[in-house]
Amino acid sequence: MKSRKKVVFVLLCFWLIAGIPYGSMAADKSPSPPLIKGITLGQDIVPDPVPDPDPVPDPDPVPVTPPGNDGLLSGMTPGDYAIPSGWTLVSKQDFEGSMPSSEDWGGSKTSVKTDIKHSGSKSFGGTYASGQASVYWELSGDSVGSWTELYFSFYEYIENQARFNDEFFLARIMKRGSDGDSQDQHWFIDWFWAPTYNNTNATLYILGESGSGKGNEYRLNGKSGPVGGGGQWVQWEIHYRQNASGQSDGFTRIYRDGNLYTSAENANLNGKVSMSNAPIQIGGLYTLLVWMTDYPACTSCGSEIGDGTDACTAANDWWYRSFSDPVCNKPLASFNRYFDDIIIMKK
Repeated sequence: MKSRKKVVFVLLCFWLIAGIPYGSMAADKSPSPPLIKGITLGQDIVPDPVPDPDPVPDPDPVPVTPPGNDGLLSGMTPGDYAIPSGWTLVSKQDFEGSMPSSEDWGGSKTSVKTDIKHSGSKSFGGTYASGQASVYWELSGDSVGSWTELYFSFYEYIENQARFNDEFFLARIMKRGSDGDSQDQHWFIDWFWAPTYNNTNATLYILGESGSGKGNEYRLNGKSGPVGGGGQWVQWEIHYRQNASGQSDGFTRIYRDGNLYTSAENANLNGKVSMSNAPIQIGGLYTLLVWMTDYPACTSCGSEIGDGTDACTAANDWWYRSFSDPVCNKPLASFNRYFDDIIIMKK
């Protein structure tokens, strides 16, 4: 017994003199590196002398397909369609007849057309040749009525020479104040800010308002791509569920030629304002703002959209400048835009 204690005592002295951790020797392991407060193992413990610049934001991710969001009217027209279960038809229009009192076919140099049509013999179209030009189809709010979800499908044709700049409306729903000017609430989808002047591409955004009143708008889930269809018809389908008052339980899903293009899920799109009984507009304005870097002198043009300020546009009343005579960017050709085969439904 005494001899065994002597052996243990000798070994203990050896460990202490050699400085070998008992656990390491017993398990035959290399000692762990020291832990330094605030340092994660594997990182360089010497800080960079200059912080890294802010990274360039990643492009918006391709939206994850929400369940049950297949295009409901893909490939359909007013002459050949089926209303899905649970939905009610609100309106359909193929422009083969006269304009109903519940609709407005308006804008710049617009008329019923026979040169370009998707089905049948006619479409509706007009010309963009200046800033603030507009081509649109609108359905009255009384005809829309109350709803929880809206779904509208339409076909759009934009001539191949079209180029885009600041903003180009695809669709919108809007309520205005009693004076016709103060904006209570709006929701719309627009092509916003091409990457350079006179570009074929832009970014398509879903725009909502989180509060009631002008100035609360914000853009969601932009996706960049070609605006027109390259001189071909494009079908757009838009599924919009308005959120309950002030809640983030609404959504918008946008389809291009039957495929989900972008969406906003679990979103506050219309603040606390109900969008029922608001008119629906398809199409709309084209903006050609003037960007300058020396406001209020307004003599030095920005090199691209967003370079400087667009305040010179209003200060000098440059809203309606012709495409052929812009203030800053190069002239661009006028173009026609057409709509056909509209179907609106709700639930």
